[in-house]
Amino acid sequence: MLSRIISGVVLAVGIVLVLLKSPWWGFGIVIGVAAILGSNEYIRMARPTSSIHERMIFIAVVTLVSCAPMLTRYVPTLNHSTLMTIGFVILMIVRLADPKPIEDALNKAALDVCGLMYLGVTFPLIFDLRAQTDDGWLVLLAMVITFSSDTGGYFAGRLLGKHKLYPTVSPKKTIEGAVGGLIAAIGGTYILSTSIDSLAILTPLHCVIIGGLGACMAIIGDLVESLMKRAFGVKDSGSLIPGHGGILDRIDGLLFCGPFVWIYLRIFVS
Repeated sequence: MLSRIISGVVLAVGIVLVLLKSPWWGFGIVIGVAAILGSNEYIRMARPTSSIHERMIFIAVVTLVSCAPMLTRYVPTLNHSTLMTIGFVILMIVRLADPKPIEDALNKAALDVCGLMYLGVTFPLIFDLRAQTDDGWLVLLAMVITFSSDTGGYFAGRLLGKHKLYPTVSPKKTIEGAVGGLIAAIGGTYILSTSIDSLAILTPLHCVIIGGLGACMAIIGDLVESLMKRAFGVKDSGSLIPGHGGILDRIDGLLFCGPFVWIYLRIFVS
């Protein structure tokens, strides 16, 4: 428990410093590193018998697509949809180059494309939250919603949890924990919006909606990764972060909450 708290605090402080003290490309480097680590964890879980060449190509493709907003600043024609198409074609060519056993070829291809979508769609929107402003408060907003939901859910579940939320996928999660996480996320969103000038555009109603639905998306992201791990037969996605597991174990909720925040702000706030 202590190692989990210490590593979580160190990681959070490091990311916040990068968000608030570095230029936009500094966070782009963080996204690139996270994409490399996350794609490596995914391919090792999904296809543990894949060759080193397949893994390297998969990691390169996912990282390239994940950094689309940064690349687009320098080469406008390389937008996200173009890079997704290129990435898909490359992964299919790799599968054609080594189709045997032919009975498993489509399953392998589907797992690769699932990984490309899982990380290659979510990371660019999280990065774009930082790139579209002069500061990192929008990304921090998504992080606060995610980690408030996670922390509130953990303690509410420990103290009050009796009814299982979705035992088939995640036996430890409870309905009481989910409600506690939702309340914590709304509270964290409101406190942040009243403390930061650039987030003053969020009305109390916005805080309730974006905090509540953002917490729901974070829980869904957590459940999706749990579904993957149970399907792949692993306990954690990796062992990079003491007390947490792999990078995907730490950011699974953010991968879904971040894009939701991006979409909500674009539609209802901007």
